[in-house]
Amino acid sequence: MGCGSSEYANLEDIRSTSSNTVNKPTISIEAAPDMISTHTTVNSSQNTPGLDNKTSSTSGSKCTGEDPNSTKEVENSKDQSDESLSKTTKWQTVNVEELMRSLNISIDDETVKWWDLVDHLVVRDTPVIKPHLKRKTWKTIRLFISSTFKDMSSEREVLVKGVVPALRQWCTERRLRLVECDLRWGVPKDSDTRETFLACLSEIDRCRDQNEYPYFLNMLSERYGSVMKPEEVPEDIKIRYKWLPGMSVTALEVFTGVYWERNPNALFMMRQPGFLNGVTDENIRKVYQESDPGTAESLRVLKGKIREKYGDRTHDYSCHVENTENGKLVLGGLEDFIVKVHDHFKACIERQYPFDSQQQQMTEVEVAYAEQEDFLLLRSQGLKGRDDIVDKISNYINSSVDSTCIIYLAGSAGAGKSSLMAASAKKAIENDKFKVFFHFVGATPDSTNSYSVLSRMFHECMPPNTVPPIDPDEMMRYTKTMFEKSTEYVLDQGYEKLVVYIDALNQMDDEGMAHKLGWLPRKLPKGMRLIVSTLEGTTLESMRSHEVQCNEVTVDPLNRDYRTNIVGEYLAEYNKLLDKEQMQLLVTKEDAGRPLYLAISCEELRVFGEFRKLTSKIQSLPGDLSGVIEIVLNRIIKEYGGDKVLSTLCLIETSRFGLSEAELVQLLAVEPLIPSSSSSNTDTIQFTGQKIHMAEWAFVYLGLHQFLRPCGGGSDDGRLDFYHRTSSKVVRQVFLKDEATRVAYHKRLAAFFKQCKDIARKCEELPYHLLSAQDWTELRAVLTDRAVFEHMSQDKHKQYLMKTWQQLGGYTEAAAAYTNFLKELIESQNLEDTDEGYRLQTRVGWFMVDIGQYDQCLDLLYKVIEGSKKKYGEKAKELADPMYAVMTALYRKALTFVYNTHPGYRSSRIYGEKYAPQCETIHRLHWAPDDDYLGQVLVTCGYFKSSLLKNCREIFAKTMNKKGLSEVLYMLGEKDQYNSDIGVPESYFEQSQALCLASFGRYHLQTARCYQLYGQLYWNRWSITAGRQDWLEKCLALYLVELEILEEVQGKLHPNTVRSREDVIIILQKLNRHDEAKKYNQDQPADAKTIA
Repeated sequence: MGCGSSEYANLEDIRSTSSNTVNKPTISIEAAPDMISTHTTVNSSQNTPGLDNKTSSTSGSKCTGEDPNSTKEVENSKDQSDESLSKTTKWQTVNVEELMRSLNISIDDETVKWWDLVDHLVVRDTPVIKPHLKRKTWKTIRLFISSTFKDMSSEREVLVKGVVPALRQWCTERRLRLVECDLRWGVPKDSDTRETFLACLSEIDRCRDQNEYPYFLNMLSERYGSVMKPEEVPEDIKIRYKWLPGMSVTALEVFTGVYWERNPNALFMMRQPGFLNGVTDENIRKVYQESDPGTAESLRVLKGKIREKYGDRTHDYSCHVENTENGKLVLGGLEDFIVKVHDHFKACIERQYPFDSQQQQMTEVEVAYAEQEDFLLLRSQGLKGRDDIVDKISNYINSSVDSTCIIYLAGSAGAGKSSLMAASAKKAIENDKFKVFFHFVGATPDSTNSYSVLSRMFHECMPPNTVPPIDPDEMMRYTKTMFEKSTEYVLDQGYEKLVVYIDALNQMDDEGMAHKLGWLPRKLPKGMRLIVSTLEGTTLESMRSHEVQCNEVTVDPLNRDYRTNIVGEYLAEYNKLLDKEQMQLLVTKEDAGRPLYLAISCEELRVFGEFRKLTSKIQSLPGDLSGVIEIVLNRIIKEYGGDKVLSTLCLIETSRFGLSEAELVQLLAVEPLIPSSSSSNTDTIQFTGQKIHMAEWAFVYLGLHQFLRPCGGGSDDGRLDFYHRTSSKVVRQVFLKDEATRVAYHKRLAAFFKQCKDIARKCEELPYHLLSAQDWTELRAVLTDRAVFEHMSQDKHKQYLMKTWQQLGGYTEAAAAYTNFLKELIESQNLEDTDEGYRLQTRVGWFMVDIGQYDQCLDLLYKVIEGSKKKYGEKAKELADPMYAVMTALYRKALTFVYNTHPGYRSSRIYGEKYAPQCETIHRLHWAPDDDYLGQVLVTCGYFKSSLLKNCREIFAKTMNKKGLSEVLYMLGEKDQYNSDIGVPESYFEQSQALCLASFGRYHLQTARCYQLYGQLYWNRWSITAGRQDWLEKCLALYLVELEILEEVQGKLHPNTVRSREDVIIILQKLNRHDEAKKYNQDQPADAKTIA
């Protein structure tokens, strides 16, 4: 429903308008689809007063957000002659009345036929479809099937039973998902004219959104189709789709889907009339041929124009009557028809999505960027009434004065913060002097995860070949360093500034205390600008109390003039106008200062059909945003499918990351549509692949599309989610207000995804729904399913697996469950002493390392190692992975002990010294001597066999692995801390310290560890000599730095921080600086205070 058209097709177009002083690789994407928006387009038309659908003679050209193809076609030449308005613009933007005047055709001339005008709406330029040589994993292909209804049942049957399944199988092999859009089946009987028109035409719009030009099949024979009288056709249909008197629904499908935009993907199949030669029953003949001369003439002209414009894609075919059933002909001899349709669309799809494109899939980083870019382009369109804030942000970015200040936008839901952030980011991108990173939290699946947000910035802004932290907590701690290093790299690349936008901080998952904003730096690096936004709440309070100087910009309600302009311009798109009283009633509503409130209210008024009751309707609109959304949703439920609409809303809301159309059409085919809250488990529901008719879904989507947006696929194969979080909140509070109902929907979705064959989707959704339904038994069974475990234990998913186990019962229970899982699986599938069995056990062992269950891991992997030695030999490569896992577990276990006299530490040391030489031998045998991976393995072994550390140092020096080198150096310093020449360990620590600061920055655990061990050197020296106060002073200085880092990175009450502060207090006491010691002691928790 959004008004306004994007000035650019994508960010590459934005950059192309600027001077290219710096090369910036970008990803070209498709324009965003039509959906509810807070934007408007300027329209200078004069409108007839009243909201009564009167046509204005001076309405002007329309440029609306309902033009999903506006950025798809090749730009029309600007120097064409002015033969007619349509020659230099797209058909969607043409005002038919102005066109008629330009052609000297009277608007009131009833003798004018549709065919007098249609050719003047055809675009001049030849469409060009660029092959998608690099694409996401899957792409949806929508095939729109157009024809008259009753006379084409035989052709539709062979399509559904033969052609479409064959094409679908061919597409699946190419990672394409084919959806046939046959809206003649399943259209609700009580649908009115407007709904029927919109169901068909908006589906063509969706085909255009997803495939640039619709894959369009039209079948014509001797029928033209039903023709509505002008007074029966809603005014908005006439304006939006250029309906002209005498056009049938089928004809309008042809013109909007093919004819006017010269669609290169279209195919026309025309059945020859010979099949009727032997049919004598007049009642049957009436079904298959026109009897009215007027419609027969329209059919003749339509066929003629199709042949004239699309002769190369128009095929005649013959058939014969095989039988008659229930007054209809059963036609045979359709083999030529089948081959022509199959081969045409196979060729078109192959042309646009070549088979080779599968081998050039977009990386995860590119996919994430493209999805975020889709959202930015959508939200940045037509921002109104916020110029002052955009200018304020621009001034902040452009300022030559170094600033450590963060700008944050604060405002209520629906105030337009995301649109403002998108518009500002788009403006910044136009300046080639800036490197711009943007992230809209909640725009895509997984975009709310703090690790995803930060890792996106890492991959886009950090130097190439830099490896990001895998652990989310480590990534949060690394953020400050990442900001510093990213800014340095960006400036080195020739940019003047790194500009970072992060929208909707309040929507981030609160893992690692993300809402507390401890991951934000205390000081912005020179050359960096940071703009964020948030709602009221914890995040905003954290921002206000943050140690960094922050500049709060409040996104206030729109003033009265802007409200009036937005309403007027929106309704003008449909030739509607409110009088002064009506306008006053609307713009003075409580939440009318929120653009979203105005957008939803205007759409509700636009479809309201009783003009005389319009004022009362406006008065009845709730003043708050949630209230108006509630009444609109209730109306949509009533008018567009009842329980199907209600169930769609609730299913999407209870899903974890939205639902795809393919998933929804199956979920809505199960009865009862509204799940019973009394169902005790998920096994009672069986999904057999049955789907509702696409026409039924088209009506549901038609009603809800203003509230939905593709999430995570742009206009590709994205799942549907709510356009705005307020809509989500209303659905939860109104339709899912009791726990039993929510649980029932979670069980429904759990049952669906339990049977899902897509393991990625299954792992993404199923554990979440079982957890929400508190089905602990089934959840344990799912997490210990082999396919689920193998997918979820991958690096990019294992954090979710770990989090789920924490909620289910903890890591100890997880270790026990996987131990039993392995035992049962190995016995049931005879995996004892097999390659497969050992690989699976090692994978489980690594996961146990990740969750800190070291003893269980070691018990498991000791057996794997001994068994592998017998099977493969003492030095076989098969031992490398389990051996490295054992060394990692022993190393991490040893670090958990404070004192080396602890039995657990001694045990770790004994086994570490036993396996370190074996691990070293195996890896040296199978890896190159200067391989970086070998260096990483040897560092771990070096904790137990220190002689390896110098070799690690040589390897990391060759591979330029600064992280590994810094670790090796401080380990060497610790090893040599009692060297008679103190300069030896000091040199190691100084080198390590420099590398840590250069590679990680000051606020990083690796840096803290270096300072701590360096300080320990002087403490131990002081302890031995008992008199060198200068060593104690040096120790204190280093420990104070460690404490500062730990307080910043891990917080003041983290056990590591408490231990470090205790060390500082003890040193101060040794130096007789008791007053200072007391001050530090005040920060200690009660159970850790050193001074009474």
